[in-house]
Amino acid sequence: MTVEEKAREYSNSKGIYDEHGETLLHMGYLARHNEAMRWRDPKEELPEYYKKVIVKYERDDLKIDHECVSLLADDDGAYFFGNYRFDIIIDFDKVIGWRPIE
Repeated sequence: MTVEEKAREYSNSKGIYDEHGETLLHMGYLARHNEAMRWRDPKEELPEYYKKVIVKYERDDLKIDHECVSLLADDDGAYFFGNYRFDIIIDFDKVIGWRPIE
């Protein structure tokens, strides 16, 4: 099933409709799903410090990869993404987008 089909099935089971016959729960579920799945541009919007997010970034070999990391800053205030053990460090300029973990 697609996300839309699952949302419609769930909301139809609750039986709440608006004046157009669309299920309110269906529309709300889709709106929340779309917001959660949207990639944010780190140059326009930053996640909270230390909160884990999923980042999409360009590796050194020019391939695109994904990682679960947090926004951190070094001593001079420059941003980067990484984990607390510093096993993973991703340069801020390499990050294409991020999204919260819902």
